[in-house]
Amino acid sequence: MIRRRAVSITLALAGLVVTGTGLAWAQSITLSSQKLGASAVTTPAMFPVSVTLANKAGQTVGKVNSGDIITIVWSQPLNATTLCSGWSGTGGQGPSTFPWIITGNSTGNDVLTTSGTNGTCATGLHVGSIDLGATGYNTSTTAAIQFPTSSNTLSYSGTQSTLTVVLNGTTKGSPGTVSSGAPATWSCDSALTDRSARTCGSNLAQSSATVQF
Repeated sequence: MIRRRAVSITLALAGLVVTGTGLAWAQSITLSSQKLGASAVTTPAMFPVSVTLANKAGQTVGKVNSGDIITIVWSQPLNATTLCSGWSGTGGQGPSTFPWIITGNSTGNDVLTTSGTNGTCATGLHVGSIDLGATGYNTSTTAAIQFPTSSNTLSYSGTQSTLTVVLNGTTKGSPGTVSSGAPATWSCDSALTDRSARTCGSNLAQSSATVQF
C-alpha cells in the first residue's frame, strides 16, 4: 500500500503593497501549500506607506530648490522621541528646523538624507534615506547640496503618521535638472519605532513619480 504524506511548504516573500501614492514593500507575506486556496496574505503592522517629493509651484520641475516639499507616511502612530529626541507625547510635533542634504554619486543614484544633529533632535532626525532613482539632482560628487533650515512637522491622521518637510536654505553642491529616472525608494531608519516598539524592518516604500521635485 502506498501512503501519501502531506507536505507543508512555507514561503517567505517580499510582498508588494499598493498605496494611494506609491508602492510599499512588505517582507512578511507568508504562503502555505496546505491551504493555498484560502491562505491569508499578511503585512507587518509597522511599515513605510509612501514617500512623495513635490516641486514648489513655479519652480523648475526635476530640479531641487528651497520650498520643495517631502511627505513621508508610516502605517502606525510613531513614538515621536525615536524620530527626534526633543519630541514627545502623542500629539503633533514641530515645526522644527533640521538639515537635509542631497549627496551626488558617481556610481549610483543621488541620495536624500537628514544631516547631523541639533538642539531639538540631539541624536539626529531618524527618517532613513531616500534613493532618488537617478543621478543629476546634485551634479557635484564632492559636495552635498545642503538645506540647513528645513522645516520638519510630524502629524497624525487615523492610524498613520506623516512627516512633512519643507526644504530651505539651499547652499553648496550643484543642483541639476533631471528629466527621467526611476521611482524614489525610501528606507526607514532602524532606530525609529511605533508606540508598540515595532520598527519598519527591511521594508521599503517607493514614490509613484519617476522624476522627483
